Amino acid sequence: MQDNPAGITRSELRRLCGATEGIEQFGRRIRGVRELGWDYEVRRIDHTERLYVLTGPRLKAADSGVTEKLRAATIHRANGRCQMCGLAVVEDRIKLQADHRIPRSWGGLSQLENLWAICESCNRGKRDFFSSFDDGEMSEILAYDSVYERLAHTLKLHFGQPVAADYLSFVANFNDYQEDWQKRLRELRYPVIGMVIPVTLRKEGKRRRAYYTMTRWADLTPDHAKQIKDFEKEGKRRSRNT
Repeated sequence: MQDNPAGITRSELRRLCGATEGIEQFGRRIRGVRELGWDYEVRRIDHTERLYVLTGPRLKAADSGVTEKLRAATIHRANGRCQMCGLAVVEDRIKLQADHRIPRSWGGLSQLENLWAICESCNRGKRDFFSSFDDGEMSEILAYDSVYERLAHTLKLHFGQPVAADYLSFVANFNDYQEDWQKRLRELRYPVIGMVIPVTLRKEGKRRRAYYTMTRWADLTPDHAKQIKDFEKEGKRRSRNT
């Protein structure tokens, strides 16, 4: 990256590094640049290609982390239950941990609004899942104002792989609460949009968890929200006339 101040594409990086692993594994190698003390920006070229631009030495975050006061307030607010899986401290003998909903590496702050109490198992699973995302790419996803774009691009990052509903819920509700975020996924399947996203259910402990897998991508037009509304209006009109 240092030899390419204007930026270098992911494809070119893979060629120069002689990389043969998958995109996800190569993304972890790119994140290692930050671990070496350097920072970079990720700019989208198209739906498959990214441009990486080195921005200089990585600055230390001003955020000082979770204080004991914040930790206590977060756990107290959970009322003795994991806010991700619902298991109880007393009945299920779990321990709660104060966790950042939006990871600090994505710009999340150590504030009560960005903290929740989850059990050790959920925390490990969330950490493992989030580790598969490139920090720069995830920051880009959360920058989308449209819930449809946030959901679609999250699934695209794991194309062909099941993504847990808990994480899609997080992405959907990032900056605007969705009363029925699952409906947004169903709307992405409308013929006018054209994505294919089957859902499967898995029994995990005392709960059944939904997983969504994108098997066909379709580009979203700038007026995709209007397209969806118009499609629904047309469907209602046809129902009234039959």
